[in-house]
Amino acid sequence: MGRASPLDIYALLDKSNCKECGYDTCMAFATDLLERKITLDDCTHLKDTPKKLNKLRVMTSPPQRPVIIGVGDRKCIIGGEEVLMRHQLTYYNKTGIIIEVADGVDNDLEETVKYLNEVKIERMGDTLTISGIALRCVSGDAETFKSTAKAVVGMTDLPIMLCCLNADILTAAASEIKDKKPLLYAANKENWEKVGMFAVQNNLPVAVSSVDIDELLSLSATLQKLGVKEIVLDPGTLFGPGAQSVTYDKIMQLRIAGIEKEDSNAGWPVMGVPAAYWSQTNIEGDLWKHQYQEIIMGAIMLAIDTSLIVLHTGQKKDEIWALMALLTLSQTIFADPRIYPAVDPGAYKIGEPGDMAPIFVTSNYRMTKIPVEQDLQGANINCWLLVVDSEGIGIESAVAGGQFNAGSIAEAANEFKVFDKVKHRILIIPGMSARLSGALEDEADCVVIVGPRDSSGISKYMDTQWDPEKFMKEYAERGD
Repeated sequence: MGRASPLDIYALLDKSNCKECGYDTCMAFATDLLERKITLDDCTHLKDTPKKLNKLRVMTSPPQRPVIIGVGDRKCIIGGEEVLMRHQLTYYNKTGIIIEVADGVDNDLEETVKYLNEVKIERMGDTLTISGIALRCVSGDAETFKSTAKAVVGMTDLPIMLCCLNADILTAAASEIKDKKPLLYAANKENWEKVGMFAVQNNLPVAVSSVDIDELLSLSATLQKLGVKEIVLDPGTLFGPGAQSVTYDKIMQLRIAGIEKEDSNAGWPVMGVPAAYWSQTNIEGDLWKHQYQEIIMGAIMLAIDTSLIVLHTGQKKDEIWALMALLTLSQTIFADPRIYPAVDPGAYKIGEPGDMAPIFVTSNYRMTKIPVEQDLQGANINCWLLVVDSEGIGIESAVAGGQFNAGSIAEAANEFKVFDKVKHRILIIPGMSARLSGALEDEADCVVIVGPRDSSGISKYMDTQWDPEKFMKEYAERGD
C-alpha cells in the first residue's frame, strides 16, 4: 500500500487551521500525525466525519500493529513498525525486555521484584530500564499463581506477562490483575478458545505460540475472528546446533510477512524467549558460559527488531552485566537515524569553577558532549564546558563539514558570556579541531589551547600543561 504522505492526510482534514489541536495549521498536524507524535483523537473535528476518520485510521495504521502491555506511565508498547530495516525509515517502539520470575518456589520473590522495579542504568543521558516481568506458573497450582500475581502487582508498576499453558490457571490469575492489562502467555492449538474468550471479555493482549508457522498464523486468524484485538506471535526459541538459525529465520519470516507483504495474520509483534535456553540445555560447567549463550540470543533478537524478549538472566544484582549489554544495544538500535542526537548548546558548569577555571569547548553531538562531561566530572575538574551548536554532529565530521568552526565557537562564547564567568580569555578546544585555533583566536579575541584528541586524556593534560598565567601573559604580549 505504501506509506501515506502529509498531503494524503491533509486532503482528509477539514483544512480549517482551527488550532484546537495545538498546531497552527492542519498541514503541521498531518506531518506530526505521521510521525506518531499525536493521534487522530487530537483533532476535534474528525469525529464529525466518521468516514474520513475511518479512512485516516487505515492510512495511518502500520502494517505491524502495536500491542500495549500494562497501564500507566510504565506501560510497554511493542510492535507498530513500518519497515524491516531501521535505515529505511526508523523503528518506533523499542524491543520490550522482560525478566522472568517463578511463582511459589522463590523465597526471594519480593526482593527480586523490587530490584527489577528499581533497576536502572544511566547512559548517555538516558535512563535505561527493563520493560516488564514475566510471572511463570511453576507451582501448577491456581491459588498459588493467583496469589503470587496479586502480590507482584502490589510490588511493582512494571507490566506483567502471565505464563501458563493451563488455560484455567492462566485465566484465574489474570482475573485477579486484569485491570493491569497483563499479557496472557500463551494461546495454543489446545487452549486457544478459552484463553481467547477470556481475552475478548477483558480486553487483554494474547501471545500465540507454535513452532509451526502455518499453525501460528492460523491461530492468529482464528483469535482475530473471535474478537481478540491485540496479539503477539511466538514462533518458538530453539537452542543447539543449527537451532539458532532456525529461530532467526522464523522471526524474519513473520516480520517479512507482516511488514512487507502486509499479511494481516502476521502483522503483529513477534516475540522470542531466550530464557528457553535453561529448559533445553544440560547445564554443566561454568554458569556464566550458559548465561552468555542466553544473552547472545537476546542480542540477535534485538538486532532484528524482535518486538519482545523474555530473559532468565538479569533478575539478580550480580547479573547486571546482562542487562547492561542488552539495554546498551537497544539504545543504539532504536535511535532514530533521521535525527542527529543533539543536546542544547550552552555553558555547562562542572563542579565549582573559580575565577581561573578552564573553559573546554565541544560540539552538541550527544555522544560527544556527555562523555566529555563525564570525563571532566570523573577527573574532579572544576571548569566550564562550552557546548557549541554543531547541528548535532561530532567534532571530526563537523570540522570537516564546517558546522564546527571558528565563527560558531566565537558566537557561542559571546552568546553564553563564558568569558564573563572567569578572569581569563582562554579556550581549550578538542585536538581534532586543532586547525581552527588561529582563526578562533582572531574571531573570539582569546588564547586558544589545543587539548587532547580524546577527553579521556584531559586529566593528564590538566596535570602537565594547564598554566593559565602563562597563557594570559602570552595573550597580553600579543596585544602589545
